[in-house]
Amino acid sequence: FQQNKIHGTSLTSIARSHILRSNNTMTRRGTGSIQWITALALLSMRTVTSWAPTTSIPLRKTRSRRGNTAAVAMSALKQTTGTSRTTTTANEADHHEQEPCNVVFTHTNADFDSLAAAVALSLLWKHENPSLPTHVVLPRGVHPVVQRFLAFHKHLLPLRGFKTILPEDVHAIGVVDAQDASRIGRGQSWLSHAQSIHIYDHHEGDPDTNEKDGLQKATLLELASEVVIDQVGSTTTLLVERLKEAGICPAPHEATLFVLGIRADTGGLVYEGTTIRDAAALLWCLENGASQVAISQFGVAKVSETQRTILHSALGKTETKLVGGLRISSVLVTLEDQYVAGLAQICEEIMDLTDSDVFLLGATHRSGSGKPKKGGRKKKKKDTAQNAAVVPPTQWISLIGRASARAVGVDLNAMMRQFGGGGHPKAAAAALRCSNCPDLDDTTSEQPSPIADLLVLANEGKLVANETLGLAISIIETQIPEQLVASSFMVPISQIVTVDKEITIAEARLIFDNHNLKSVPVVDSTAGNNRFRSSLKLNDLVKASRAGRSNEKLKGMLRPSVKTVLPDTNLADLEHLLVNEGIGRIPVVDDDGILLGIVTRTDVLRQHKLYDESNLIDLKLAKD
Repeated sequence: FQQNKIHGTSLTSIARSHILRSNNTMTRRGTGSIQWITALALLSMRTVTSWAPTTSIPLRKTRSRRGNTAAVAMSALKQTTGTSRTTTTANEADHHEQEPCNVVFTHTNADFDSLAAAVALSLLWKHENPSLPTHVVLPRGVHPVVQRFLAFHKHLLPLRGFKTILPEDVHAIGVVDAQDASRIGRGQSWLSHAQSIHIYDHHEGDPDTNEKDGLQKATLLELASEVVIDQVGSTTTLLVERLKEAGICPAPHEATLFVLGIRADTGGLVYEGTTIRDAAALLWCLENGASQVAISQFGVAKVSETQRTILHSALGKTETKLVGGLRISSVLVTLEDQYVAGLAQICEEIMDLTDSDVFLLGATHRSGSGKPKKGGRKKKKKDTAQNAAVVPPTQWISLIGRASARAVGVDLNAMMRQFGGGGHPKAAAAALRCSNCPDLDDTTSEQPSPIADLLVLANEGKLVANETLGLAISIIETQIPEQLVASSFMVPISQIVTVDKEITIAEARLIFDNHNLKSVPVVDSTAGNNRFRSSLKLNDLVKASRAGRSNEKLKGMLRPSVKTVLPDTNLADLEHLLVNEGIGRIPVVDDDGILLGIVTRTDVLRQHKLYDESNLIDLKLAKD
């Protein structure tokens, strides 16, 4: 019996569970014989491992009710274990049933990418060594959307809890989507027992530094025997590539989980860090049976009633300001008691609704409820309330940040790391203590404190919540580069094809055809200074030619008013003209109306660095 394991669980445990269920459905269905078999199996194993009887212990005669069958067996077991209790206790530590295994840790508050990567690594190790089971352990908590997936799929995944595994039985430890030992919670204590440690992550960067106390964290990188870190959008992608190379075909529910993991960390392949490899890995999972129906059902987080209440409250209090052409929004909400899961979803919803480029959500909550401490001896009823040890509640603030692709230069990960948190450049979070009341000495200071000094106070929990949130916004503002203006990236007048208002429509049509133009600025060059008069479009020329007006001068058909901008017009205002007013080519003039240059859609696209520079071709505005 001891040589046979079922999913890493010994037959001893199975036997024990059958006996404990003796008065339940198995007995009522007339399966008393199965109860006897399991009882005898347990007795036989106890006999081998911890009991050497000198006399036989007969089983008592039972009544006709089969419900007592397993109870009698357990009673006999108690007699046997009681007879040699001293021997069993003395040898229990040295003779515990060995269950060697590998363990893969997700990070705390596991998301889809972390869970999917852990399951993929367990499949890979199972393929390499089928005789050694690999278990996935969730150190502490999961995202609400992941919790919903686990509610339906937990039994299909190789999940185990801490209490079901002995640290000394662990051969290899895998850590996915994390490089810091603190990210695996109490799994840190198991690291010293493992024969090898393997890290898989997609976050590039230096080892994490704890800005709260200025000390270098004990990183897994220092202990690992294998480190796989690559710049892809998802850790799941790294493991899926290895499954593909090994010829391992996942089950449909596993392939579905992998797709959810890749989608979560790449934003459905739209985040800035997404690569072709992520798309290829996702496609491979779909080819191997990933369910589109399941993806649509579990890939979208459901907004709970509590989240909806917080969202409604936060929308009314959100503050927005324009910094360097970017809309920076923030809000501070107060939770009734403990932390509410799913704040990241609320942050993303408000960011979309407010059309913000950067959004920072601060949520205050308490840790500890002011109730007597648990543990120790129970107080007698005559004890007074003053004698009970009370845990004072601690005020916390959770910071969740999101940034759009337009927020060039904003690195939320770098900002949150200064508060002891982290994440991605465009999505990060942190949690730290805060004060319940402001420090009067700080608030009465005439000169604002430097950011470095405020960071020390914040990480010591001496700032109130709104001060901590304001400090985070200030750090973000320092990351925003000085906003570009029209004169810094416009096409200068020397490179632009222009036409004079005194030429004929036929002459203008010839210039358009020679240069393949759709629009040109019209200037008055009589004074020799290229004063801007209007813009001429190809459609207007075609209509005039068909109307028999080819010999007329251009000044008779010019548009009366054309929008122009000054050289110091910022990029945000230029984008407003392009998007909201549909102007594709914006003339740049000085205070006297002299044409200096022109800003096109292509010029604006270049500033966002959305495409390779070689792929951006000017719309035939430059001279040959």
